[in-house]
Amino acid sequence: MSDQGKNAIDRIVDLFELSSSLPEDVDVELPEVQAFVETLPEFLQNSFKAGTGDPDTRKMSLEFNKGLGVYFNKLRAAREEGKKIAYVPFNFGPEILYAMDMVPVCVEVLTTMAQGLEEGATEYMDLAVERGLPETMCSTHKGVIGLLEAGQVEKPDLIIDGALGACDPNAKAMEYLSEKFDIPALYLDIPFYSDERALDYYADGFKKIVGNLEEMSGNKLDPDRLREVVEYSNQASELFFEINDLKRNFPNPVPNYYNQLHVGMKYFMIGTPEAVDFYRIALDVCKDRLKRGAGVAPEERIRAFFMYTSFYFDPTIYRWLQEEMGVTFLLDIIGCFDFNPVIDTSSVDSMLRGLAEEMMNMPMTRQLKGKWDMPTNWLDDTLFYAKTYNADCCIFSGHLACKQAWGAFKLVSDVVKRELGLPILRLEGDGWDGRISSMATIKDQLEEFFSTLG
Repeated sequence: MSDQGKNAIDRIVDLFELSSSLPEDVDVELPEVQAFVETLPEFLQNSFKAGTGDPDTRKMSLEFNKGLGVYFNKLRAAREEGKKIAYVPFNFGPEILYAMDMVPVCVEVLTTMAQGLEEGATEYMDLAVERGLPETMCSTHKGVIGLLEAGQVEKPDLIIDGALGACDPNAKAMEYLSEKFDIPALYLDIPFYSDERALDYYADGFKKIVGNLEEMSGNKLDPDRLREVVEYSNQASELFFEINDLKRNFPNPVPNYYNQLHVGMKYFMIGTPEAVDFYRIALDVCKDRLKRGAGVAPEERIRAFFMYTSFYFDPTIYRWLQEEMGVTFLLDIIGCFDFNPVIDTSSVDSMLRGLAEEMMNMPMTRQLKGKWDMPTNWLDDTLFYAKTYNADCCIFSGHLACKQAWGAFKLVSDVVKRELGLPILRLEGDGWDGRISSMATIKDQLEEFFSTLG
């Protein structure tokens, strides 16, 4: 464990302030810059290499770091300013919490950020298991629970579990957090189906959550503030819709590393002006690349869709795919937001229903809440994304905790191969813990697979 006086949040703030202070035109090959990079923890070294590989990626990364620096400063100041902190899973939108002057913390992204600490995040994952959490749970939850066990983060004021029925390990981890650390919890059930009746049910449950939040925070929902947050969310969505459309071009002008930045921004900061700023910069960069004919590589050999999660413990995979393999990383399931609604802001009811619809279409909630081959579920979406973005192959990287995905993978992949004729690679590993399958092993398997595609 770290023996430094600062807790994890303070140190993450320091890291983002340091990284966002670098000038956009810095020469990353300068000896003094390389010497500085070598002083960083391994994850940050990898992030630096991935995020500064070319000037275009660096421009997006700097804007991302600036925005996350603003966020973590708000999180650090929350207690002093009397604001409630809420832990939420990746499939609960943070907008309603921003609208109610609360600070949302996406537990999965926090574990990802904790990998940038000097000691990394794996020892916190191990500590969570030592203290009672089953080893087969998702690493993203083990990381945050371990940080709490070690006193590296403050206990939140409440937990909202929006994953019931879609991500079972997520739901159980939130329940464990609530019971072990005596944290009040709110639960939002997801229906089996995706029709209007299901949305009515889900939106009604979400409105009850909002009522509970008013009681727990002491803050009444202000319609004007809600509208402001939702408008920021709509603006960001429209911008990343445009970026998604650019990915359909040959070659794809959207740098691979954008996908990692997009996921972090969407889950932590959607509904803020900083998110709009990031997506606007990213769109400008990608449009300029399209005009210049700049693809993710001088020769785009292969367009790959990661039909489930990717690997987040080593961001150099994006640059390696791009520069050494000539492979476009189109997106993975965690970044699939094509079915986000543009929310009607005419009334509080329309905004709350729109936010509920957005969450019903969040990754995994959308694909894994019911039978694998129902409309809008995993099979439908895999076919949609592979066709829409002209994928040459699909890659499945299964996490031990994702029993639902493992149970349906063979069924889904058989149909995809039959209907689209796409080759599919099955990998085993942990998106956040490189001890399960090392990045060297993963790259070897990917390289062998790509060699069979010509």
